[in-house]
Amino acid sequence: MEANKHYKEIPLNISNEYISIDTNNVTNFTHGLHKYPGKFIPQIPQWALKKYIKSKNDIVLDPFMGSGTTLVESLIYGVKSYGVDIDPLSCLISKVKTTPLDTNLIEKIYKWIMVQKECVTPYRPQISTLEHWFSQDAILKLGKLRTCIDMICEKFKDVENINDYYDMYIIALSSIIRRVSNADNQSQKTYVSGTKKKIPAETYNLFDKQIKNYIKAFNNLNSVWDHKTHASVVLSEGEANINHLKELPSKVDLVITSPPYIKSIDYVYNQMAELFWIGDLFDMQNQQKQNVKRKKYIGSTLVGKDKYKYFSLKNVQLDSQQLLDYLKLILQDKKNGQKHAYIVNKYFDFMNKHFSSIFSMLSHGGKYVLTIGNSKVSKINIPTSEILKELAVLNGFEISNEWEYKIKNHYMGFNRQNKGGKIKVDHVITLEKK
Repeated sequence: MEANKHYKEIPLNISNEYISIDTNNVTNFTHGLHKYPGKFIPQIPQWALKKYIKSKNDIVLDPFMGSGTTLVESLIYGVKSYGVDIDPLSCLISKVKTTPLDTNLIEKIYKWIMVQKECVTPYRPQISTLEHWFSQDAILKLGKLRTCIDMICEKFKDVENINDYYDMYIIALSSIIRRVSNADNQSQKTYVSGTKKKIPAETYNLFDKQIKNYIKAFNNLNSVWDHKTHASVVLSEGEANINHLKELPSKVDLVITSPPYIKSIDYVYNQMAELFWIGDLFDMQNQQKQNVKRKKYIGSTLVGKDKYKYFSLKNVQLDSQQLLDYLKLILQDKKNGQKHAYIVNKYFDFMNKHFSSIFSMLSHGGKYVLTIGNSKVSKINIPTSEILKELAVLNGFEISNEWEYKIKNHYMGFNRQNKGGKIKVDHVITLEKK
């Protein structure tokens, strides 16, 4: 279905329209520093900030922060923001993208790394299949870069915020790993194709190019930063109720977010190559440790049979007839219906508790801008946006606005066939606490 209208900039008064956002401007400032699957386009938080921020003292929250798009836009707009995510790599990416840095020091550290790398013992991930994922050349060069990066804090210990530069270099290293690996660059799952042999990028040349991109990005960010506004990144364990997190304020004025889809992208699996090299920082350096973390993600399909084998409609506690009707249809799938129905019910149960938590955190008159796409489960199209609206209202919210836009940039927007489907339309819903 074609969009009804085309805009380069989303009009503030948009309502009940299906539009195309005709811009390629999605990687400016620090937005493009690290590839990220299902990335939130910056035009949505830009629109929400312009429309709903009443004062520079307002506080913004993104409870499903991902790679920090909302936080970067809030920093540019000049309001305090907080982001929460279960994924530690996402949190580090977001922290780096929202921490303005001195580009002269970035360049000074880089020059030191390029000299130092010739005389260090290379770091080596402790996984038995390393040669499957990387060439010997990439293993050696990535190892030398990681060793040098780990020496930054000691070498430049007189720099007060040197840890911020260390984090930036870790993310810069992470951002080249998929492209220098043997794994396909674009697929959801990290895998080495047996039929389409890849020629990996050369490590040092790509790292050099990436550092130059980082310097340009931070120069751009510094040019608009007001030196007063800051962003805070919070790592959680994936709880629906986040208002107990001591790092968050008791009240927020605007929530801007894009929750995971049902049968979500497997972020850990997608970032597996990166985690082999930097996962030790999060205790996720091998597949065994990664799998422990994966089970905690909302929308995860990594569910043991012991969790879903007794699932039936009697287990559904949510007061949603829509949800019940779709769970009945899913359960007709003799192969995977019970597992899929369990996952769908668990997803909406999580989101119901999430709405309750956010409602208590929002100030009176506060807005919650939610962007979500519908999903296909067991060949059934689930109207995720409609069910979420129903649950939001049950938790006290009012629906004050809604519109849709066509998703055009499908970076890792792969066709998941019967495993979630390729999302073509996002629904932008504004909830209000009156």
